[in-house]
Amino acid sequence: MNIFVSSLIRSQDGMESVADWVDSLGDPQIGTELIAFTHDDEYWRRLCQVLKRIHCPITFHGPYIGTEGTSQQGSDAHLHLLESYRRTFELAAEYGVRHVVYHTTQLGFTPDTVDAARRRAEENAAQVMDLADRYKVCVLVENLPYPVGKTPLYTNEQYTDFFRRIPRAYSIIDVGHSHVNGLDIPAFLREHSSRVKAYHFHNNDGLRDQHNDLFHGTFSFEKLAPQYRRYTPDANIVLEYEPHTNLSNQDLLPHIQYLRDNF
Repeated sequence: MNIFVSSLIRSQDGMESVADWVDSLGDPQIGTELIAFTHDDEYWRRLCQVLKRIHCPITFHGPYIGTEGTSQQGSDAHLHLLESYRRTFELAAEYGVRHVVYHTTQLGFTPDTVDAARRRAEENAAQVMDLADRYKVCVLVENLPYPVGKTPLYTNEQYTDFFRRIPRAYSIIDVGHSHVNGLDIPAFLREHSSRVKAYHFHNNDGLRDQHNDLFHGTFSFEKLAPQYRRYTPDANIVLEYEPHTNLSNQDLLPHIQYLRDNF
């Protein structure tokens, strides 16, 4: 198991501070998940600069601002999606990035549009996986929170079926999203444990996708721990907290130790 701290905790402006702090720990089992935004040239330049100086393990969250996984084949949005992930995979290959997280959509749908959107999503996901194979990068498809007042692209059952139908796909289970959506994680692991390569860990009240820390919410990591150890003991764990958690670097150390002690 490797433990990663997502740069989300310091927002886009604080990406370097997370990477530099994690790197300063000098622990080969602790790394950082950096968000590979491609919509902002200055951010991309900063990302490339920080990668040149850090040596800790690295994962990427793929770009999700300005990219859409359900875009129409051949459209400008579709070409932009593929180019964004090509750039991301190229950078990931250069720096030995352990995995890249992929969102199938950023949208919600209506009952009359969701089936067509899902077909487009799977055509595009196949092309993204082809790109990942070309660069020898591991891409992970994330379970997403249900959009408020809209039809989700994938229900829990449809997300599970995605991996039945697409045997080359790999998963990252976002535990906070699972808690809001009601995904039965043990059942998913019983069927697809070999496909689960990582987790996003954060907590919430079971109603909203809050990205709280491990200890502020109603999800029981204590109950998840034996399932993790049984089914996916080598999977990466990413602490994906938002800035509102207000945790200092020192505050994060007990969270990392909790994972080491229990997972």
